[in-house]
Amino acid sequence: MMRRWLGSMPLVCLLAACEVASVQEAPNTIAHNQCQSNSDCPDGVCVNLQCRARSGSATFQTVLFEVTPPADGSSIAGVQFLISRDLSNGDASLELGSISQLVGRVTAEGRKCVPKFVDELDTLVTANDFSVPARVSFVPASTTLGLYSPRAVVQSNLVERSYWAFSANVAPGTYDIYVEPSPQPDQTCPVPPQLLRGQRVLAGTLPLTIALPEPSLFEFHVSWPSGDGALDGWIVDMIDPVSGRTISNRVPLAHGIGGKTDYVANLSYTPVVVVGATKAQQEDQLLRLSPPNDSAESQALPTVMLWRSALGLFTAGRGTLKEFTVLPSPVHVHGQVTAGNTPNPAAATVTLVATKITGIDPGVLASFVRTVSVGADGKFDVNLLPGSYRVATVPQSALEPSRDNKTPRAADIQEEWLVPSMPFEQAGKVIALGEALPVVGQALDASGDPVATAQVQAVASPLTVQSEILQQLLDGPPFIPRASAGEVSSGGDFSLKTDPGTFDITVRPNPNTGFAWLVMPKVSVISVGGVGLGKLSMPQPFAYRGTVTVPGAEGANVVPSALVRAYIYLKDGDQYTADVLQADSVLQVAETRADKYGVFEVLIPAELNRFAK
Repeated sequence: MMRRWLGSMPLVCLLAACEVASVQEAPNTIAHNQCQSNSDCPDGVCVNLQCRARSGSATFQTVLFEVTPPADGSSIAGVQFLISRDLSNGDASLELGSISQLVGRVTAEGRKCVPKFVDELDTLVTANDFSVPARVSFVPASTTLGLYSPRAVVQSNLVERSYWAFSANVAPGTYDIYVEPSPQPDQTCPVPPQLLRGQRVLAGTLPLTIALPEPSLFEFHVSWPSGDGALDGWIVDMIDPVSGRTISNRVPLAHGIGGKTDYVANLSYTPVVVVGATKAQQEDQLLRLSPPNDSAESQALPTVMLWRSALGLFTAGRGTLKEFTVLPSPVHVHGQVTAGNTPNPAAATVTLVATKITGIDPGVLASFVRTVSVGADGKFDVNLLPGSYRVATVPQSALEPSRDNKTPRAADIQEEWLVPSMPFEQAGKVIALGEALPVVGQALDASGDPVATAQVQAVASPLTVQSEILQQLLDGPPFIPRASAGEVSSGGDFSLKTDPGTFDITVRPNPNTGFAWLVMPKVSVISVGGVGLGKLSMPQPFAYRGTVTVPGAEGANVVPSALVRAYIYLKDGDQYTADVLQADSVLQVAETRADKYGVFEVLIPAELNRFAK
């Protein structure tokens, strides 16, 4: 049974007989999870005057905790710690572990040549040993689950004019380490980047030497029958298809023995190393052929991707691209973005992705993406290659209603354009932005009373906005519907405006109300009329208590005021799994903060809410 107390009403309001609705809602009028007996808690029990889920019915036993200590100047301040816990014993205590202090070098020993490097002023820099200057990135493995995890990026420095060294402070865990050597003045002794996948980092001060092996070589040829020099200055590099990271030097095409009908680039690359693997991983690589960096946008040049294995069928270290034989002539396209079916212009960002380029062999993976910023007049023009395009348009205006009462507009991701080869000047392309889609509902407690002031959020479901690296390389980053937020009114109603897409929707009551979050994964919002969620009953919570600690010289030290977020593991985007290895994403279900003694209580919902149209 939810209870409210009106408290003391201001005297001026009583004398004037003003309406209660006109008074700002006081903290003691906000809905709280309170009860007197089990009868007040449908499907639950009354514990310490609060409704709780029945013991033994907990759905989510394996939980991923994200813990961020406050910015208090300590060595762990602001560092993100990720801890997976089994809560079956009811204890949620979290030991963060000591920060990992990595001190190390990047080396390039055993080569037949001496690598050279330049600094930001193009000055030649050298060391007395085999260490090399490099930028080193530590990327947490948790990013694969759609959870934001900040990466640590450090640059090595010249120590005592003798050797290059780096240091980094990271939380213990598993990382992908990406090493990017500093620029080199030429390619006489190339040192390509290195990717180490799955490096386990333990707590404490650790030495870390990353030895860059002698690179492998690949001789890449392009047969260009027209011999018109159109590929002069184009750049070739090699990419890891799992991470999308470059693993080779970047080499401009040069004329081969066939003159202008033959191009060649000699690549030096380092295969990806999977740490702890018993044998080398046989992974294919992608070759990328890109236009010159300084090419004019009016040229509208594509980027070509191809699998190395497809080129080296007979010779592993050599291959020739023969199917890419022509560069289509670009056309100049004029368009306008409007607010719906009106002449009113709308500012927006328009992204055009070629799904087919006229004149390029269908067997060639050609990428052409253009992004245009459209001003308040709604007009834009862009140089495109003839072909078919998928067009995504995101308004620059917010999803919330503006002060001038303009209707919020939704992103448009359904546009399909056909751009013919003629004429060279083309007009008449209009993108009409529809209204933002409404998501409405009502949030009630177990007694049917409104959960006023609770925050409602809709964010894109992680799995629905993920795509394969090759797809991202060809089409650019995937479209991500904009997040939206609102608040539950005094009557329990809430309303959001969204783009078309699939969202995880959460109702988040104030932390001191005793309610767990209501979580609805994978709510599809695609129809013009939006979605009506109906009456939503807040789930009964499971309360877990624990203490946040960090090891000290004389035992564990508490971590006061740490921010604690709880996530559950999902497979297929909306099905809970206790098996971390089966998970493809995570979903936040709770958030709290430890007190000054490091003690916290987290309320985990007993179940997910399911929405079915």
